[in-house]
Amino acid sequence: MKKTIYILTFISFALSSCLIDTKRSSDPTTAENEQQDNSENNFENNLKTLDQIPLPLSHNPLGQLPTLSNNYDKKAFEKYKHVWTSQPLGILFSDNKTVTLVDCSIGDWGLVPFLTTYDRQGNKIDSLGPYKKTGEDMGYKAIEYLTISKDKTITISDSVTTYTLKADSSDIDETSRKSTNGSTKYKIETDGRIREQK
Repeated sequence: MKKTIYILTFISFALSSCLIDTKRSSDPTTAENEQQDNSENNFENNLKTLDQIPLPLSHNPLGQLPTLSNNYDKKAFEKYKHVWTSQPLGILFSDNKTVTLVDCSIGDWGLVPFLTTYDRQGNKIDSLGPYKKTGEDMGYKAIEYLTISKDKTITISDSVTTYTLKADSSDIDETSRKSTNGSTKYKIETDGRIREQK
């Protein structure tokens, strides 16, 4: 009789444990929270493998970017990187609401930076490819100069030279040379948006 009671108690305990585990795994709120925690941890772990970028940061496409974040997490980089970039530079800004990262891509003359802002869970907020004019072609040559300051302002100065082509398009007309200089300023706002300053 005692043996039967023991077996029944054991079966009852085993069944109740299975029901509790099934309820936990089928509870969408729990699964969602666990997924969010994992995503948050992955992003925070990614940040731990990146170096802080010294400011102010000045660069042009003919210059060199600093050598940083050599021990970055390659798997995390693939998940959070800016599209078409090949390696991270590091953390530009970080506070309790947003993080700004810089990744590098190969441009016409060397590595160029791309900025991306995220919330603390790793969700992308905004991005900026600062070099919009830089390049060289027949009748066109432009270079831009980037400065990122501690107050989260981004200034891009440009120098553009253009020529018209000869009638047969075989070469440029040297007498048609035109040069212009311009400047564009952006600000990274507290909400992570990168807005052009008028």
